[in-house]
Amino acid sequence: MSPVTPPVMLRLHGYAVSNYFNIAHAALLESGVRFEIVECRASQTPEFLRLSPMGKIPVLETPQGWIAETVAILGYIEDCFPCLLPTDPFTRARQRQLINVVQVYVELPMRSLYPGVFMGATNSSAAIETARQTLDRSTIALRSLAQPQPYLAGEQAGHADLFAFYCLDLAERVSREVYGRSLLHELGLSEWAQLMAQRNSSQIVLAAFAEAFGAYLMEKQATYPFRAGESIRG
Repeated sequence: MSPVTPPVMLRLHGYAVSNYFNIAHAALLESGVRFEIVECRASQTPEFLRLSPMGKIPVLETPQGWIAETVAILGYIEDCFPCLLPTDPFTRARQRQLINVVQVYVELPMRSLYPGVFMGATNSSAAIETARQTLDRSTIALRSLAQPQPYLAGEQAGHADLFAFYCLDLAERVSREVYGRSLLHELGLSEWAQLMAQRNSSQIVLAAFAEAFGAYLMEKQATYPFRAGESIRG
């Protein structure tokens, strides 16, 4: 008698070009839970806004309903299938601190430059300078906060590692293209990035990203010189 395959509990809706979708995808892979990927893009249609109030991806479909926003999705996964956060409240808080710094002070300013790098548009000199000023401050902050041992919060990978890895993947590309500077080198995170890239979850997510990203750049007629197999490795 063949074993009974457990039902799919979760469906992750989104698109592999999104670093936030990739964070959630990696977290599901790390958890070991069965799930499905439903490819879709961010949308402002009434139908999609009922699932994701801001119209963003990713969105997690659960037996209880829909969850939007990546931090909330990771919290749900961890509560149901603990695997990525320590039990110590202080260490958990330090991971959240790292996540906040990466999201607000690295990912967000670099995202403001996506149009001129990934979308076939042009970034203004004012936008480039504003992002640079924030980046200068955030790299100093992250150098003091992110000290791999070998992961950012200790011996085991955690939510902070997933957020930093997938946010820095795109931020590194933007920074090199716009400023000619490597964030991984400045932050001393090259070896950490190589370690993260070797994880099984990373290899699956990065492969899906590479396939989707190449097509996305062609669609946007971007000049960014993406090469198949290229990823964040320091």
